[in-house]
Amino acid sequence: MNEIEKLCQRYTTLDSLDVKLLVETAEKINQTERYQDFDVFIDVRNEFSDQAVVVFHKPPLTKQSLYHRQVVGQQALRTNEPGVMHTLETQLKSVDLLAETQEKRLIHQRIYPIIRGDRTIGATIIESDESENVLNDFQSPKDGQARFNDISATVKMFNRQESTTITDQLADAILVFDHSGALVLANQTAINLYQKVGYIGKIIGLDFENLSLDGTRFQENLKVLSQVDERDQPLKSTFNYLNYFFSSRKFWNRESRQLVVLLEDKTDVKAKEAEIISKSVAIREINHRVKNNLQSVISLLRIQQRRLDDETAKQALTESISRITAIASTYELMSKQIEDETNLKAALQLLVSHFIQLDDNTQQITIDLQVDETITVNSDQVVTISIIVNELLQNAFAHAFIASTPQNHVLIQGTVNNNVITLQVKDNGIGFDPHRTRSGSLGLMIIRSYVSDKLSGKLNIETSSVGTDVTFSFDHTPQQ
Repeated sequence: MNEIEKLCQRYTTLDSLDVKLLVETAEKINQTERYQDFDVFIDVRNEFSDQAVVVFHKPPLTKQSLYHRQVVGQQALRTNEPGVMHTLETQLKSVDLLAETQEKRLIHQRIYPIIRGDRTIGATIIESDESENVLNDFQSPKDGQARFNDISATVKMFNRQESTTITDQLADAILVFDHSGALVLANQTAINLYQKVGYIGKIIGLDFENLSLDGTRFQENLKVLSQVDERDQPLKSTFNYLNYFFSSRKFWNRESRQLVVLLEDKTDVKAKEAEIISKSVAIREINHRVKNNLQSVISLLRIQQRRLDDETAKQALTESISRITAIASTYELMSKQIEDETNLKAALQLLVSHFIQLDDNTQQITIDLQVDETITVNSDQVVTISIIVNELLQNAFAHAFIASTPQNHVLIQGTVNNNVITLQVKDNGIGFDPHRTRSGSLGLMIIRSYVSDKLSGKLNIETSSVGTDVTFSFDHTPQQ
């Protein structure tokens, strides 16, 4: 196994055919006379550090190498060699970009992708010593650069002073390329952006392909934009470059024959979105586990219930199972959504479905659900509401109906007005005397407590021989 194979095995997931192509490329470099005056390298992406690693080096035959130490196996850092990462990332060649060697020497690089299929598996780098000229250019005052930092000049060059399309985007990186694809104007935001992604020195004068972060070529953009009416511009896209996320807008000014590119760094926004999604996924997983744990508790209570002979104890366990099922149903629904807000009708539909499955009563009782489909509540509210409605359904099924009652019916109605949600649970049963109901009734105690303490709401109970009507209202926005 040669050095290229060993290093690729250590740092990459390239397959044997990929490595074979890299070895063949190295052999061609060794045999090609036009490379005899240069240091030539092959770099591959280090998939553990997301940098590049040198797997091959051919020193010049006609002069001294630019390197005094062994560089094969060393990292090629993005901050030192932006062109290498640019080529590995975009499949575009990077010509005459400034770089800094592992020995802190400034050089120029010509970089070409090594492509197999639709993948860039490596890059060929040809280096030349321009350190004296480069150093002077890199350190000298950029008199011309100040002109390119002038925002108004950029707008004037684009000849769109009257349009807010460009001027509204001045916080973005602005790049203006002439008809040949050379960068002629750039604002300070653009200069700072390219420095951030690893470019060294001035970017004015570089070709479009050297600066293309989305992998597109100059002529490709011109072809697309030439077919689009100027009023329908810009050409918009979003893309990743290394660990950054950008949105771009591209304009072609036919009159001045210039391509204007606006880049907006949305990396922080994307990171925050990813963080929110990650937290949402974690919350969903927690809700799913809570639901599973509650289901386990329900199963244990059912086992215990089957072992009891006392009917009162059995009934107490039945009520407890119903309450836990009401809570579990809400967590089941929340485990399937990302948002914190839950659709109230969907939650109550699931609650009613589970309630009917648990009821052993053979009487025919219909439950009519009429809830505004636009009502949403947060996770705390939906659990509380489910517990309250479950208690009201238990009371109706246990006490409201007698065998002779025809067409036993329960209506659950939900409305919202001026941000106040009102829920009504109404049955056509025999009613009850609230003054004769024992004060220690657990069901009524739970209902009153949850409406008052959990929802900060108002409760109203009306009952007669033709049925019971329980209404509770609360503010959709929870109190702080």
